[in-house]
Amino acid sequence: FAALGLDNSWDFKAFKKGFKIDIKELSDEQVVFDMLGLDPPLVNAFRRILIAEVPTVAISRVTIHQNTSVIHDENLAHRLGLVPIKFEPDLLKCRKDDKADFTEQDSVSFVLQAKCPQGQKKLSVYSKDLRWLPLTEQQEEALKASPPRPVDDEILLAQLAPGQEIECVCSCEKSIGKEHAKWSPVCTAFYKLHPVIRLEKEILNEDAEELKRCCPMGVFDVEDVPQGKRAVVVNERNCSTCRECLESFNGQEKGVMLGKAKNHFIFSIESVGQIPAPLLFERALSKFQEKCQSARESVRTNRKRQET
Repeated sequence: FAALGLDNSWDFKAFKKGFKIDIKELSDEQVVFDMLGLDPPLVNAFRRILIAEVPTVAISRVTIHQNTSVIHDENLAHRLGLVPIKFEPDLLKCRKDDKADFTEQDSVSFVLQAKCPQGQKKLSVYSKDLRWLPLTEQQEEALKASPPRPVDDEILLAQLAPGQEIECVCSCEKSIGKEHAKWSPVCTAFYKLHPVIRLEKEILNEDAEELKRCCPMGVFDVEDVPQGKRAVVVNERNCSTCRECLESFNGQEKGVMLGKAKNHFIFSIESVGQIPAPLLFERALSKFQEKCQSARESVRTNRKRQET
């Protein structure tokens, strides 16, 4: 920022005045929003929290009683572990000891039983074949209104030939993506700087049409003016910085200025499906707040030690 002649020093009053979140798209699958007034390290911290520190529930242990398919036991267990599970993680406690038994307080279980009968060409085993196995009557009663289930029923797990079978029990627990990617709640969580595109000179007629054609993202359009036709910027948000407008069109000489807004970020959150994307946004913000409070308490503690 210093090389660009910009003052990047922290100013709380300026942050409070300039910080803004503008929601552009909102659904259970995806949230797209503009985040203004933040520095890249803070925005990246929010992205990392979404990927690695928002808890979900996933299969962590597979007890295989029978597997005569062509898939090795460890490969089958790995495939099962990557099946996203739709279940509220706040209903479970985190397991503190990996060697301890699974209990109703810290886990839910599924059973998978499939066998291809003789005379049938093959049998496809899907995630929908995972059946919830309540650990106790109390757990069955507590979760019967919204039982755990796979996010998608059509995830192919294995294919069985006649006579082959699979029988196993899958135990799920609560954890975070920092421990393993199967607990990460997002398909993608990314941001980019908002493009800034200016036409320093008027681009008219054939040049205007050529500029519109060369941009694959539809950033430019042509409007009618008394001089004929003139190029205008209509959707700079879609710019992917492919630089076709500068290289194919020779836009730098003709007045096309391409840049980025240094404190305006386009952020996208796409949920795997365990937790709706808007709720992921809220939980990541809460986790961010916890980290800030923890950092503040750490600073206060160190100051007290130095004073004494």
